[in-house]
Amino acid sequence: MSISTQTAALLDLYNQKISSDTTQLQQINYVQNGYTVQTGIGTTEYVKVWGPEEIIENYNYPILKLDNRILELNIDIVNLQSQVLSVGQTANSVGCGSTGYFIGTSFVPNTTTTVNQDNLNYRGYSYTFPNPFSQISGTLSNANLGIGTRNYITQSSIGSYYDFTGIGSCAGYATSITNLNNQIVGIQSTRNDLIDKVNFLKIGRSQYELQNYAYNQSKSQINTSIGISSSIINFLEDSNNAEWL
Repeated sequence: MSISTQTAALLDLYNQKISSDTTQLQQINYVQNGYTVQTGIGTTEYVKVWGPEEIIENYNYPILKLDNRILELNIDIVNLQSQVLSVGQTANSVGCGSTGYFIGTSFVPNTTTTVNQDNLNYRGYSYTFPNPFSQISGTLSNANLGIGTRNYITQSSIGSYYDFTGIGSCAGYATSITNLNNQIVGIQSTRNDLIDKVNFLKIGRSQYELQNYAYNQSKSQINTSIGISSSIINFLEDSNNAEWL
């Protein structure tokens, strides 16, 4: 059974729409991935138009290296901080420092030193539908190097020990703690300088991540449109519907 003029027109419409949408997809991919424009004769006369995906990958190269080094340094810092706590508590266990002392019948508690651990964190944006600016955050690790728009440090307590400053027989422990803390400060300075560098690059990358999100959303909407058009064409070409078409 032949189809009506109206059905033929609908088929033509949706076939044209699929063709147009497919062309748009190709154009978006072309721009998103980057391209070159020949400006003269030969292979050296061209203009490179960078796509956001290429730019993001170029940013990722130094960002990943920096994040990896920052993580390594922070692990060194955390290990040293654990050593400080261990030395302090070991000193306490052999009589260097105590819970306190009595003056007459009054108990005077000794001061304590709290040892903090440096936590390496990130925050940024998801760049995903439906809200590309929904915030993400967490702990930076080997599993997510390069993530986010900013690295930052927080501290949390890992324990404490009773102060034993001024107790002569405990001078060796005090010296060990001083040396460890000096190492920590030096490594923290190096790490913090690298955090400033990687944050600068991550912020620079973010505008292209947003641009890339826009292209991906456009492609998603076009693919949805192609899917709808294909479904309508299948309906119009289904012999079970011929009586009505």
